[in-house]
Amino acid sequence: MKEKETNQTTTGKPKRRARWRHHVVVTLLAVIIMTLFAIITIKVDYLAPVKRALAGFSFTDVYYQIETEGSDPDTCRYITIVDLTRVTERGQIAKVLRDIEAAHPKVIGMDCVFEGEGEDMEGNNAIVEVAEQYKNIVFAKKLQDWKGDSVGYTKATRSFFADFVDITEGTVNMPRLLYDNMKRKYPLAERYKGKQFPSFIAQISNRYADRDLVKGRTDDININFSPTAFRVLQPEEVKAHPELIEGQIVLFGSVYEEVDMHWTPVGKIAGVELLAYSIQSLVEQKEIHKVSGAAFWIISLLIVLLIEVMQSRYLDKTKHSPNEFVRYVASSPYVMNILTYLFTTVFIGASFVVFSKYHVSFNLAWALSTIAFLGLSRNMYNSLRDYFQSIKDKHKQSKNISL
Repeated sequence: MKEKETNQTTTGKPKRRARWRHHVVVTLLAVIIMTLFAIITIKVDYLAPVKRALAGFSFTDVYYQIETEGSDPDTCRYITIVDLTRVTERGQIAKVLRDIEAAHPKVIGMDCVFEGEGEDMEGNNAIVEVAEQYKNIVFAKKLQDWKGDSVGYTKATRSFFADFVDITEGTVNMPRLLYDNMKRKYPLAERYKGKQFPSFIAQISNRYADRDLVKGRTDDININFSPTAFRVLQPEEVKAHPELIEGQIVLFGSVYEEVDMHWTPVGKIAGVELLAYSIQSLVEQKEIHKVSGAAFWIISLLIVLLIEVMQSRYLDKTKHSPNEFVRYVASSPYVMNILTYLFTTVFIGASFVVFSKYHVSFNLAWALSTIAFLGLSRNMYNSLRDYFQSIKDKHKQSKNISL
């Protein structure tokens, strides 16, 4: 007589195929539960604060925090910031620009728009003379009035002399998201009246490198915020430190003006410092590349599945142990959660190494959130399995009785 097939071996343990089916189903149940919670968070109005908090978080913030605590920040040796905060008159700005030019910088980024002529004619003339004499200055240009992807912006705020002096300009618009005020990206180009115009950082980086670093890209660069110290000079210190200017990038902008402060993964920093991080990312080709699409989902699912296998094997070993301490204490959810946490730190450490070495960021937040539901999904699976097995057994019993 043919022996009836079961999902267990003669020792009472599940067969390998049944075990893997168990792991896969538990993992998928955890994914479904996580997805339902995500949908609820997005759709329910009173959970909008949670949605805003989640939108402002990226796992790269964790990596930057690890870098910050691990060592002192490196000093950028080719970017110097000259503080514009206390220099308000155009004549004074022109004088500081001449002092900077006397030290022979490679390129100057003027993070200020000289809008309108005003009444300071002497200051206007001084700025115009500087713009006419020195051609290594990139002036800021602010775009407004967005009219869609095909047209782009239709209005521009430019320096008053831009129409009659041959100057180099770069756009200084920053991307703004509905729920995320954290600055992580900077445009390489902006569309203005149907045409693409290079951004401020693209113009400066290309001039410094003497080659096209952008290579036709018009998207946003993912800024690398690995902690960096940028040298800052006050206007009166420029003449005393020509070695910090010669052959380098000089960014002339406000360092301490509150209205020009921005939240970033490394804290609240000045807009000119944000420009410095962006330029450094482009010049050194250290832009952050994020794992997305199919690769992200496959890796995330494999991580969740691996943790599920680890948890299940651990529970099987401890619950069937002859040692009472192991059977009742070590198999408790509290101990298993601690071990799971320690195990997930291995993934965090590995992803941090990849981030530091290759500038590739993998967002572990989704996988870690799903792992939190593995215990619930495992209990659901076991309950459903027992329920259907009981129905199946009752059906067999009734069939045998009828025979």
